Amino acid sequence: MYRLLIVDDEPLVQIGLKTMLSKEHADDIEIIATASNGKEAWEIIEKEKPDIVIADIRMPVMTGLELLQKSNEKFGNVPAFIILSAYEEFDMAREALSWDAVDYLVKIELTPKTLGVALSKAIKRIEGSAPAPKRSEGGMGSSLDDLRQKFLLRLIFNSSHLGEEEIKKEAEEIGVGLDYKKFIVVYSEIAVDTAQGGIAPETLDIYTSSLNMAKEILSKYHETNRVVSVDLRHFVVIFFYAEDADTSEIMDEITEALENARTMIDGYFNSRITFGIGSAVTKTTDIAVSCDEAMTALASASEDNPVGRFDLIVGNNRRSGKDKLIQTIQEYIEDNLNGKVQLNEVAEAFGLSPAYLSVLFKKTMETGFSEYVYTKKIEKAKEMLLSGDMKIYEVADALGFESAYYFSKVFKKVDGHSPREYIRSKSDV
Repeated sequence: MYRLLIVDDEPLVQIGLKTMLSKEHADDIEIIATASNGKEAWEIIEKEKPDIVIADIRMPVMTGLELLQKSNEKFGNVPAFIILSAYEEFDMAREALSWDAVDYLVKIELTPKTLGVALSKAIKRIEGSAPAPKRSEGGMGSSLDDLRQKFLLRLIFNSSHLGEEEIKKEAEEIGVGLDYKKFIVVYSEIAVDTAQGGIAPETLDIYTSSLNMAKEILSKYHETNRVVSVDLRHFVVIFFYAEDADTSEIMDEITEALENARTMIDGYFNSRITFGIGSAVTKTTDIAVSCDEAMTALASASEDNPVGRFDLIVGNNRRSGKDKLIQTIQEYIEDNLNGKVQLNEVAEAFGLSPAYLSVLFKKTMETGFSEYVYTKKIEKAKEMLLSGDMKIYEVADALGFESAYYFSKVFKKVDGHSPREYIRSKSDV
């Protein structure tokens, strides 16, 4: 087992990382401790000698960058550092990488896939520096229920890279039938109180009781569903429909079921709960899309309106609604090329979750959000460079790049030439 330390001053980030790691990497990663600042983390590193450290770049007392530098100076490149940030701070990222961090991840875009890639880099670093540690052999001893839960979590969070037929085959092998016409995902959040150092002890009882009651009530409305626990605040419900029933009627039925579940749970356990409902999808590979939509819909829910519906956010015509949304976002990007145009900021401007916007953009445009933005910026840059009125650093500044160096790097990645080479090639024509 590779021994890992989590360092972040936000308790919910710590919980989220623990959950993500326990789902996807329980067989080879052991979380030995958590710390809320670099000073605490340094004491743990000196005493426990972890293999991997996941650290926030900005923290009180001692930052993640300072912790990385201190560790690198004393211990070399192991422990392997994965640096987190809430912002796309490229200058700090470059500095972290210069101190031999194995990867740099933006928190708001953190997914099981990106975390998995970073962990793979860290493991390669460790194996290249010391004998590989012995792996746990207990992974295959998971119960059938555990296997089903892990499979469904991979399905709803898009961390399974299987095709339609492969997903159905794996589902059949572990007894999760997926031979249905429609799938709808509900993302649920239970409001809980946190105690110092994490979740209050009584929260687990409230969560478990609320979850069991939700299962019982929802099965009375529609018996074909799966309830999947995500963490101590969230759970997911996947509804399966064998018949091609009217989607608007299905949505009304689910809304009624969730309203009743909420009333009962609140009455019995004084537990406040809100829901987000994603759109109906017909492919198992799109269940993750419905989940992203449900998470976006949950953000619009409140105590007065406890059930958010994605179909009411973008319109009942799912396809045309999405196309119109993407077109509007494209226009927004065009109008804001002079700024950084970051994924999390655009998502917030349109009332979407960054994760959903990323998936939707990629699916609709067949290119990543950041790649699209930089391509548009470079197209505009070419016009400005050829006008002859502006210097390279002036164009970089006008288009929101943090430096002429970074602008030139992006320009070359998009066009294959540096800005000077591009200008020269056009001048020779």
